[in-house]
Amino acid sequence: MGARTVALGPGGEFDLIRRFLLGAGDDSPEVVVGSGDDAAVLHGGWVVSTDLSVEDVHFRRAWLRDEEVGFRAAAAALSDLAAMAATPVGVLVSMAFPEGGRWDLERVQAGVREAAAEVGTSVIGGDLSRSPGPLVLDVTVVGHAPSPALRVGAAAGDEVWVTGSLGASAAAVKAWEAGQEPAPALRAAFARPTPRIAAAAILARHGALHALVDLSDGLAGDAGHLAAAGASSVVLELGRIPVAPAARAALGDRDAMDAALHGGEDYELCFAAPPGAVTTAVAEAVGLTLTRVGHVEEGDGVWLEDATGGRVRPDRGGFDHTGAAE
Repeated sequence: MGARTVALGPGGEFDLIRRFLLGAGDDSPEVVVGSGDDAAVLHGGWVVSTDLSVEDVHFRRAWLRDEEVGFRAAAAALSDLAAMAATPVGVLVSMAFPEGGRWDLERVQAGVREAAAEVGTSVIGGDLSRSPGPLVLDVTVVGHAPSPALRVGAAAGDEVWVTGSLGASAAAVKAWEAGQEPAPALRAAFARPTPRIAAAAILARHGALHALVDLSDGLAGDAGHLAAAGASSVVLELGRIPVAPAARAALGDRDAMDAALHGGEDYELCFAAPPGAVTTAVAEAVGLTLTRVGHVEEGDGVWLEDATGGRVRPDRGGFDHTGAAE
C-alpha cells in the first residue's frame, strides 16, 4: 500500500505541484504520508520537511540583518513541524552564497542556530556552495510525532480556529516596498516569526486538532488546503478574523484584512477542532490568543462570510510563487 497523498487547495503553484505528482512513482513503503501536507511522515513517527529562502524572493538585503536572514529561514521550516504537532529533532541547512563578502555567513548560521535553540533543537548538518547570484538557504527539519496532526480530518460541524494575529508580516513587506521603514511590531513579525511548536503540542494533547495547517500563504489560501484535504467547505467569518492591530494602523481596515487573508508568512496555526474542544482552560494552557474564525460545512472550497451572512468566494488564495491568477 502506498503512502497517503493529501489533496491541495487551488492555485497556480499547487497546480504545478499536482502536475509534478502525475509522473511520480510509488513511494517507499516506509513513507506514511507523502506529498500534500506540511511535511512527509515516515514509519516510526518521523516527520521531515524542507523549505527554501531565496534573496530577492523571500527577503531583501536592505530589509534584514544577516542573523535575521538565518533565523527567519529556519523558523519558516520549523513551522512545518508545528503544523504536524511534531517535536523538533534537528535542523540541516544548506547555503549557496554569492562571492564578494556581501553576507557574513557565520552570522547567518548563528541566526539558524538561534531559531533552532528556541524550539529545543540544534543544527545537525548541511552543505555549502557558491552561488552566481542570490543568497539561497535550504533548511531541512526533522521531527518526531507518534500521532502527527495532518491537514486531513476537517469535518462538517468542526470549528475553525487560529492562533495569534494575522497580517503583520505582509504589512511589513508593503512598507518596505513603498520605501518606508515598517513599525517595530511589523518588522518583528517578518524578521523573527515564532514557530508554534509548543502550541500545537498542547492542542494535540487536549484533542483539539481534527486538522491542522500553518499559515504560510495567507488564511484564505491555507484554509483552502484544509477544505481540499477534508473534502469539505471552510467558512471564514470576516468579523472574527484577528487582524494584527499594527497592520490595521499601517494599512487601514480593508488592506489589513487583505494582508491577513492573502499576505502570508504569519506562521500561526489554523486548525479544525471538534465543537467545544477549545475551552478557556485549553487557551490558558496554550498561552496564546485563540480565535474561532469560522466553521466547516459539507461542500468544497472556502467561503468568506460577512456580518449579514452574505457569502463570497475569495477572489484569490494565498501567495503564489508562479504568479498565476486564480
